[in-house]
Amino acid sequence: MSRKMQGVIFTGGGNVEVREFSVGEPVGTQVLVELRAAGLCGSDMHPYRNPPEYWRQYPIIRGHEPGGIVRQVGEAVSMVKTGDRVSVYHAPTCGHCEPCANGEYFRCTTIGDGYRLASLKVHGCDADYVLVDQNVCFPVPDELSFEDAAIVACAGGTAFHALTLADVTGPETVLVSGLGPVGLCVVRLAIAMGSDVIGADPVAYRRDIAKSLGARVVYDPSQIKASEYVKSVTRDGAEIAVETSGNDQARIDIVAATPYHARLVYVGWGGKAANFSLGPSLGERRITGSNMFTGPDYYRLINFMLKADVRFADLVTHRFSLDQAQQAFDLFETDETGKVMFIWSEHETRS
Repeated sequence: MSRKMQGVIFTGGGNVEVREFSVGEPVGTQVLVELRAAGLCGSDMHPYRNPPEYWRQYPIIRGHEPGGIVRQVGEAVSMVKTGDRVSVYHAPTCGHCEPCANGEYFRCTTIGDGYRLASLKVHGCDADYVLVDQNVCFPVPDELSFEDAAIVACAGGTAFHALTLADVTGPETVLVSGLGPVGLCVVRLAIAMGSDVIGADPVAYRRDIAKSLGARVVYDPSQIKASEYVKSVTRDGAEIAVETSGNDQARIDIVAATPYHARLVYVGWGGKAANFSLGPSLGERRITGSNMFTGPDYYRLINFMLKADVRFADLVTHRFSLDQAQQAFDLFETDETGKVMFIWSEHETRS
């Protein structure tokens, strides 16, 4: 008789449902991970309100930010073992194509992005268990929590990659535009790297979190002209700007809030049209796109967290059990949160 587990699916129009699924048996190089923490991501909310007829085609468990324990391994597994604490990178890797050789697993040309945990072909991690390949199971030191592990799996790793691309050198001013989970991770990391941080977000709740993390000043970009405000609290603007909201106006605003030689990083997706004009004069600003993070970034980030005593778990403002999934998604959609997570008890017995 197969084991059963609970998992969250989208049913359309902003509704979710917790359903019963069979627990998969790992074969070959597959690993069965028992979840301890799973984060909600802003990218979850893009398809969240798709109509019911859309989601009837895809009764797939959602979620792609897992932290947990290896409970069972396939017969060909050699890289992890039962009992290992792991953070799961949500894009599978063949390990051989050129992008994978560079650590850019999310660009794998062999497997393709249709098999990510965030796809419509494989079950994700908003469930008691998730079945993944050993290649995407990264070790989590005992000093870090499962919440840290889950955040590193997406938001934290993405934030670190953006700052790496910005070549943060320490005593510079970093403007963080958008203070959702990724933006708050940028704030936390940039401060730990020795930077002076300015935060921008229209939601007061999120500005308050950024202040509590150590941002020197924060402002509401819907009420204050970014270029005037940032230059009024700096010598000549922010040397570095990281834009995480995807809002077209915000993407424009950070250009004018930075000086001639600034480094600007645009993270993730843009607005519906994904079009914006940077204006007539860029000076010699260096503008870079940033998407997810690489395998090597994971180890660099973990080492930095341990050396600098950086943790992400205190960015979690709301914790829910799996059977509270509708409440969790409804709250996350309001933007009146930091990181929202599903949490499983260390002593919970799984069926």
